[in-house]
Amino acid sequence: MRPLEDLRVVDATSFISGPFAALCLADLGARVLKIEPPRGDPMRRFGVLHNGVNFSFAACNVNKVSRTLDLKRPSDVARFREILDESDVLLTNWRPGVAEDFGLGLDTIRDSYPKLIWVRISGYGQDGPFAGRPAFDTIIQARSGIAFSREGDAQLATGYLADKVTGMLAAQAALAALHSRETNNVGSIVDVAMLDAMAYFNGPDLFAGGLIKARFEPAVMRHVCGPRPLPTKDGWIMVSPVSGQQLKSLLVAVDRPEWLDNLRNASDPAALILEMHRLLETVLPNHTTQEWERRMADADVPASAVISLEQHFEDPQVVHNQLYHDLEDPVFGTIRRLRYPALFDESAAETGDLPVPSLESLGESIEQSNGKSKS
Repeated sequence: MRPLEDLRVVDATSFISGPFAALCLADLGARVLKIEPPRGDPMRRFGVLHNGVNFSFAACNVNKVSRTLDLKRPSDVARFREILDESDVLLTNWRPGVAEDFGLGLDTIRDSYPKLIWVRISGYGQDGPFAGRPAFDTIIQARSGIAFSREGDAQLATGYLADKVTGMLAAQAALAALHSRETNNVGSIVDVAMLDAMAYFNGPDLFAGGLIKARFEPAVMRHVCGPRPLPTKDGWIMVSPVSGQQLKSLLVAVDRPEWLDNLRNASDPAALILEMHRLLETVLPNHTTQEWERRMADADVPASAVISLEQHFEDPQVVHNQLYHDLEDPVFGTIRRLRYPALFDESAAETGDLPVPSLESLGESIEQSNGKSKS
């Protein structure tokens, strides 16, 4: 199945948030044309490189083809507009005002492309006191409160969390606008600010303590941030009982059922977690992670070994789920290709399985982006 087979997407974004949004659509079968400036997406040259190309750029831009256009030149803007004539979705993450500099303001887009879905990703929004400021993942993590999600020193989340969350929500918003277009036959201008996306992402847990307007409940954060990996004889394990029965089963699994009364006397849920950890740290180092994982599984207690990024690729469930397959790439050689995480009628979404677009091949037309679906 190729759910978005007939969808034509123009990805005029750079770095992570926009390209990841376009990747989500490409991995669902959409034909994605990436428009890059003459020197390419700046992410190509940022950070850790292989044969002159950034690893994250490669991960975010497979399944796309590219063309270089200099949108500061009227002739290239004209070509860009010709591409929009044949497109369903335009993704940009330009700062507010840049589109107008290219002669692509709201009125122009609405008048010239009435059925186009234009998703504008920004740091803070299209207007407001911070709208003109530069914004990247780390900046939005700092501004959204997530860097203070644990007690102690401020600390960023690992990875480009704000970029990835924004990208997924932007792809979701694009599909919602497309669904609306099916009803009213009219396109939409969709704005997704990274700050807004992170607030939405934090709503179910980190910001839940602010649900009551009159006060902020700090106990919610203490409870959310309570769970942590615990050391074993040869590594680490994560144990997360979430019901009374699971807690009882955990204590039986570690041969300490007498601890139940002590845990029942905890003053609140956060205190219970802290006390549970204190007690478990006295017994978990007695056995290996594998032994504890086996015991927890036998007792139906939620638990998992804490594995490394490298170990993830060989994890038996990951292998069983066929999350990755090999793809030959002209720049990186044999690469792992990650499928879209959803299955449709028990089958993965089919794509063109295109390699990372190289600057040397830019200029390939959008018609060539169909590729051949995997069987």
